Amino acid sequence: MPSDVTIGKEGRLTQAAEGINGMIFDIRPFWLVGALCFAGSGLLVLVVKNAYQRELAKVISVWGAANIILGVAFALRFERPWVGQFLFYDLAGALMTLCLSLEYLGVSWLKHQKPRLVWIAAPPSLVLAVTTWFTFVHRNISIALIFCNCANLVLLALLAVILTRKEQGRRPYPDVIAACAYGGLSTVTFLVIVDAVRSGVFPLEYDFFQLRGVANAIAAIVTEAIVFPMFLMMVSERLNRSLVELAMCDSLTGLYNRRAFKEIAVREMAGAARTRLPLSVVLFDLDRFKSVNDTLGHAAGDAVLIKAAAAIRQSLREEDFLCRWGGDEFCALMPRAGWEQAEKAAERVKLAFEKSSFEIEGKVFSLGVSIGIASDDPPSGDISGLIRQADADLYREKKEKRGAVEAAALGAGAAASPAL
Repeated sequence: MPSDVTIGKEGRLTQAAEGINGMIFDIRPFWLVGALCFAGSGLLVLVVKNAYQRELAKVISVWGAANIILGVAFALRFERPWVGQFLFYDLAGALMTLCLSLEYLGVSWLKHQKPRLVWIAAPPSLVLAVTTWFTFVHRNISIALIFCNCANLVLLALLAVILTRKEQGRRPYPDVIAACAYGGLSTVTFLVIVDAVRSGVFPLEYDFFQLRGVANAIAAIVTEAIVFPMFLMMVSERLNRSLVELAMCDSLTGLYNRRAFKEIAVREMAGAARTRLPLSVVLFDLDRFKSVNDTLGHAAGDAVLIKAAAAIRQSLREEDFLCRWGGDEFCALMPRAGWEQAEKAAERVKLAFEKSSFEIEGKVFSLGVSIGIASDDPPSGDISGLIRQADADLYREKKEKRGAVEAAALGAGAAASPAL
């Protein structure tokens, strides 16, 4: 969190300073409360992280560590005579910056963005080096803490920007609230830095107890108090989304499963009946897929299914719904598409399979696909009947293919037989 940068009285760190209208501000109680709250909340999330799936548990671990580190930083700031100058000024400042660096790491993982090592390692390392220099080599605590706030300001702005980015076309409201909190603290930090620089006075020692310093510390504590529950809500929102995806998606191909497809189909059929727009169902069945499983094994069969699902999905429109119907069968629901549009989509899928080759364990082979089409135009609202029609059409095509293969085999046998 930002170090408190104000221009204090020269000579020594005062225990309290008189503010506006004779009020006395002592920052130490806030540091103590912050130390207890943040360390406690960090330990709490570390205890419960195992209840979450691996990816979210990793994010929670980083965030819990960040809060514990922040609590330690506030504890080190509680009383300088007890901890010494290095821990009070230098290590505490570096730990506050490290807290923001870890929060950047956690937020990047949560938003599925690749974190950059420079933003994790460089800011706390530079803060530790600079504050140590200005504490023991060329003493000027005010300049050291200005540098701390500059590093923290950059991280705060970076966190706010990452949290405002869309995820799957939307901005979850916990992300937005957390971004606003970080943005507010970065604004306070910026104003404090500007005020310190404009004064042109940089005393060797630093007074943490002036009004502006207390306000900055309170802003930091309030921000973390807002961000922490928002972080829990961000994790919960991702967990709920993940559970919904598990309930609606096929674990192998990532397509909708049969249950989700039926729910979507009922909704789309009702919309089609209301708007009087056509709707089509297309069934896909992989040819000779059983031989792949029998000769190469089920792992190879799974790899073929994944590639086949991708080929079908890429050949359909973005607004079409595709599900794994069962085994090596797939079903597509095409809203606002009549027979001609569905037939064109089927041709694109067949062309994609003709151009695709499947390589499993060094063996390259081609795979065909049989397709059945049914169009509900004008809409009747009967999804079960529509799927039965598509299944019947699929069966006819597979029967025709089987007959063609048998005829070809008989023809080859006749050609090989001696003439009578």
